[in-house]
Amino acid sequence: MRGRFIAYAMNMKVTSAEFRKNLFQIVERALQGELVEVAHKGQLVRLVPGDRTGKMARLIQRDTICGSLADLDQAQLDLDAEMLDACDKKSARYP
Repeated sequence: MRGRFIAYAMNMKVTSAEFRKNLFQIVERALQGELVEVAHKGQLVRLVPGDRTGKMARLIQRDTICGSLADLDQAQLDLDAEMLDACDKKSARYP
């Protein structure tokens, strides 16, 4: 059943049997904001999270670079020099 989840982008329709089998994964997807519809005895039941959080609330904190523009410029120059040096060493091996 796992491969089947990939096929649904933002709208998931499952039978009640599939829902029962994969309850926790399907509920998690609904909590992530995906529209989930469960077909049960000819009727559709929609799963909707109780409190809709905004995109900003779902952001994951990432490490960032702290420094001045001069620091970043110097880091780029150092990286460029290092890459050129590595290329020169590599090309020197092949006459």
